Amino acid sequence: MRGSFAPYEGDRYLDWPEVEAWCRAAAAAHPEWCTLDEIGRSREGRPLLLLTIGAKGERETRPGFWLDGGTHASEWAGVMAAVYGASRWLTGLADGDAELCAWFGAHTVYVMPCVSPDGFDALRKGGPYLRSGRRPPPAGTVRFGLDPQDVDGDGVIRLMRWRHPAGPFVADPELPMYMRPRRLDDDPADAFFVCDEGRLLEWDGVQWATASLVHGLDLNRNFPVRWSPFAMFGMDGGAFPLSEPESRAVVDAFAARSIAAGLTNHTYTGALLTQPYRADTPLGTGDIVLMEQLARELVEDTDYRVFKVHPDFVYDEKNVIVGVWADTMADTFGVVGYTLELWDPFRFAEVDNPKPVRFFVTPDLDGVRKMVAAFSRLPGASRAWTPFDHPELGPVEIGGLDYLRTIRNPPPHLLPAECARAHRVADRLRRTLPRVEATLRAEPLGDGLTRLTLMLENVGYLATCSLRRGAQVVSTPAVSATLALDGEAEALDGEARALDHLEGWGSVRMAGGHPIYPALSMRGHRAVARWTVRGHGGCTVTWHAGRGGRGQITTTV
Repeated sequence: MRGSFAPYEGDRYLDWPEVEAWCRAAAAAHPEWCTLDEIGRSREGRPLLLLTIGAKGERETRPGFWLDGGTHASEWAGVMAAVYGASRWLTGLADGDAELCAWFGAHTVYVMPCVSPDGFDALRKGGPYLRSGRRPPPAGTVRFGLDPQDVDGDGVIRLMRWRHPAGPFVADPELPMYMRPRRLDDDPADAFFVCDEGRLLEWDGVQWATASLVHGLDLNRNFPVRWSPFAMFGMDGGAFPLSEPESRAVVDAFAARSIAAGLTNHTYTGALLTQPYRADTPLGTGDIVLMEQLARELVEDTDYRVFKVHPDFVYDEKNVIVGVWADTMADTFGVVGYTLELWDPFRFAEVDNPKPVRFFVTPDLDGVRKMVAAFSRLPGASRAWTPFDHPELGPVEIGGLDYLRTIRNPPPHLLPAECARAHRVADRLRRTLPRVEATLRAEPLGDGLTRLTLMLENVGYLATCSLRRGAQVVSTPAVSATLALDGEAEALDGEARALDHLEGWGSVRMAGGHPIYPALSMRGHRAVARWTVRGHGGCTVTWHAGRGGRGQITTTV
């Protein structure tokens, strides 16, 4: 270890300046293994940082794994898990871990800790909730109604309540922190209005309503796949696909590198999300089955569950979710790509929640009460209802859970375990990358002729096109071999060879791995190129193996 660099253990939530400083220190401390690039600037000018981890040399041409966090500003644990993963890999490399050194000598990992640094920085400073970045509202927008703000100055935006006979909530007498939905038999005198702590904009003295979000953009609806105008929960997917500098930088960086698998960290529900994302997905059954089988292996011993987005993780089947980054990896690039939803507050509170998405639409109220009760018992996680003289509403009470450190992200003392759990998923996924080995054999044929035979063999889990979808999209590099000769040698049958993609053992297992009905795949894990050469001289074969990397091999004839 050199300089001011120190491994990150997940022991606390870092602020944005600390994340940036850690990344710069990590690259400075490990120049033999790590570089740091600014792949763009956010809307407010913050650097979009990408750590590249691998042995010196042509890192960007080797099979690559992508890991990111912070697409959504409030999902701090995803950022911390990305930093934690980079720290674990760099620490192992610095300590000379033989397996890591060998793997990172042939592969590359790209870590983008925070896709949306503007929003992350704002929320870490105690600002009002926002989904991703700080794109301003359209010109001419007039906002009115309740705008979330920290009106009592305690550094946390909590809940605010006041009594009114038209209110839709009542207090739970046995759990003061919990405001339950009002029932028909409840006394109107016990009714409350409940909303986020905040101010009423353009207050007319009458209307109680919620203001539109000042920063309503959801970056995870701004990616290319199936993009269309989108609105849900007051958020939108941007003006057009990749309209935001952050999403554009992510896609450009991803496309410029030989990436075969990716993982994007989010919160919450404790689940790994897999394909399909819609009923009309272009992914074939083979790709969907492979990703689901792999997902179940990735989450072993983590307590994370696996959900197909469609139909098991959609908010509204009539409103298909568009522009998602993990779906873009799979659909647009043909690459294995998952969303990891870190942190399961339901499990923490011992709440059975077989279909997490229903929690947002039709929540189980007994489960919600158990969650509030469980978090209320944690020191510092909640604050009792406290009277406050509100500028517009008069007497109100402010209190409740610290949402960002209980429901949305794990409480700080549980963060190390959550980072370690997420890292097990990421570390397993990076080990699925294709690994192509090349051999070149020269066989004398007599009369000054030699037959050269190149064999490429993929011993990795994933195919050189990653998903089969990858063989259908133009962004996937092709598989080929080209012969270059010097001296008096000449090729009698041309120099370039187009080859098929090489299967990985994971796809072979998926196609023919039934213990009762084992079979070989229709497309093998090997590819062969042959040339007939006349004369004597040096021979250099340059091979490209799609997302399995590239290389050169030489001999003489």
